[in-house]
Amino acid sequence: MRIWFILICLSLSLSLSAREQDLLKMHDVNRVMQQILSQHVDKKEMTGKIIQSALIIYIDQFDPHRMYLLEREVTPFVHLSEEQLNQAIEQYKKSDFSLFQQLNRVIQGSIERSRQLRQGLEKEVKDGLFHFSSTKEHTALSKDEEFEPFAKTNDELKERLMQNLATFIEAQKRRYGEATSSKKKEQILANYETRLRVFENQYLFQDEKGNPLPLAEQDNLFTIHILKALASSLDSHTSFYQTNEAYDMRVRLQKEFQGIGIVLKDTSNGIVVTHMLEGGPAARSGLIKIGDTLLEVEGKSIVDHPFEKVMEMLHGEKNAQVKLTFSRKEEGKPNQIYTVELTREAIILNNDRVDVSSEAFGNGIIGKITLHSFYQGDGVSSEKDVRDAITKLEKKGNLRGLVLDLRDNSGGFLSQAVKVAGLFITNGIIVISKYANGDERFYRDVDGKMAYDGPLVVLTSKATASAAEIVAQALQDYGVALVVGDEHTYGKGTIQTQTVTDNQSASYFKVTVGKYYTVSGHTPQKEGVKADVVAPSHWDREEIGEIYTVDPVAADMIPPAYDDQLADVSKDVRSWYLKYYIPTLQHRTDQWRDLLPTLRKNSEYRIAHNKNYQFYLKGGQDQSNSEENENEDEEWNTGKKNKTFGEDDLQMQEAVNVLKDMILLHSLGGKK
Repeated sequence: MRIWFILICLSLSLSLSAREQDLLKMHDVNRVMQQILSQHVDKKEMTGKIIQSALIIYIDQFDPHRMYLLEREVTPFVHLSEEQLNQAIEQYKKSDFSLFQQLNRVIQGSIERSRQLRQGLEKEVKDGLFHFSSTKEHTALSKDEEFEPFAKTNDELKERLMQNLATFIEAQKRRYGEATSSKKKEQILANYETRLRVFENQYLFQDEKGNPLPLAEQDNLFTIHILKALASSLDSHTSFYQTNEAYDMRVRLQKEFQGIGIVLKDTSNGIVVTHMLEGGPAARSGLIKIGDTLLEVEGKSIVDHPFEKVMEMLHGEKNAQVKLTFSRKEEGKPNQIYTVELTREAIILNNDRVDVSSEAFGNGIIGKITLHSFYQGDGVSSEKDVRDAITKLEKKGNLRGLVLDLRDNSGGFLSQAVKVAGLFITNGIIVISKYANGDERFYRDVDGKMAYDGPLVVLTSKATASAAEIVAQALQDYGVALVVGDEHTYGKGTIQTQTVTDNQSASYFKVTVGKYYTVSGHTPQKEGVKADVVAPSHWDREEIGEIYTVDPVAADMIPPAYDDQLADVSKDVRSWYLKYYIPTLQHRTDQWRDLLPTLRKNSEYRIAHNKNYQFYLKGGQDQSNSEENENEDEEWNTGKKNKTFGEDDLQMQEAVNVLKDMILLHSLGGKK
């Protein structure tokens, strides 16, 4: 998908863009890694194992599809002797990264070889461009694997390049259509080569014209590669971010950005405006229209530039003006060329937050709220959006039941998970975090109010992770909700701290600092949140989750905390808690758990006798939504995911059916 919000491509804040000038040097690696290691949950110093893992990750970050490196080139870096690792540690202490430099030289050689192979390959396939397809898939490198996925010969590399090119061509054909693609063979091949070269230049330390970058910029790029590999080697959730990556993450967490409020898409006819955010500078100007093609940024032509390069050209400072030149094509008229100057401003991102819908049931409605992430910013938060969604549903009718859809929700702010869970209980502990030094911190809901206290289903998938797992497991612990979905969630029970939302930080990273447990004393780590009623999603057949990562943090238990002893509450506020918090403490209930045998039996029967669901479970694909799935513009403009067979249709239907059973059985006094 080649649609990018202007929040990514046109709106770096001043604090971030200014620091792009602070180029990293190799001696910064020790400083940044020491900051990370000092906070990490269990890895406190550099070891040979970490360096070995980092070399493997360095390789994997460069060549995940195994189309550059040969097996004999990789082997020396993935099977280091103890003596070599000890030497590497001593070199690390002196900011000597000779091993990584050697590896990068091998990578540079593989790039030059690949370019020669591609030159011949692209010439060979030009005439028969649309007469082959891609069927072969290549496995990503695992730290525990012997390295068979790497090619042994140049001929194997050429075959993999052919497959990669075929995949790219097929994607272009699906995107633009057979007829249009046939007319643009040369352009498709040029785009393929350009995109590869943009990526490769990061390792060659070259600009887009193939000229060497200044030495300081080369040092910066190499240092970033090393830091990314070292940070990721600590665990699967510790990461180092480049400035643009940090900004993107900040926007996702805060749902706010500085920009002009347009959505751009890379098409066969150029970079086109597909949408304007309501109330943004672009929409208010009245000058730009959907379908206009971007030609210049600040007077510089973007023709023949790759999409990512154009995005870099659009970066700028907060409240600064940006000058853009567009072309407009109208039937029966010559192309109109115009230039517009707009000032970036703060824009609240309304997409990808909360979706609300309902369906009639008896004398009321069943509500469905989909929460995509846990975010908080200036006037924006997950808790407020979910609370407002509940109010909206209650105004629509008698809200007899509610589905809180957390499928594919990968988390966000811990504080927002606590507040969202707190909407469904009176008072009580939601999360207990435990750190490497043994310190514990209790996160409570203390307002004494519930936004909704009726039948509740939390819908999950294997991709439900982190903060979303906190909400699912906490509400399951208290018994106020049943979890419906895949057999288990992702299994991320670790806590990360991050510097991405810290305006004063000079380096951007997140680091695993501890584990979290819900009020029952259980952690979702590795095993995930177990569904009360299993209704599989499209992830059911996939091996995803913490348990499949290399060397995951171990899971354990702590004592339950339903009876809050206020052990961490200071004396000066303890009296308030005793008076206002303890009397309305949420008590655990088994009202829905007692109904589980019947609920499970009913659900299993429905799924077993639903031909569509059975077809889906056997790997069948739905064709009814093909037109909708092709409508990328609508998906990005509204911020809503397209429906996919068995996920948004069948799985949600079954969640609603379970909820209906809960309502009916409860109205009968729990009779089974």
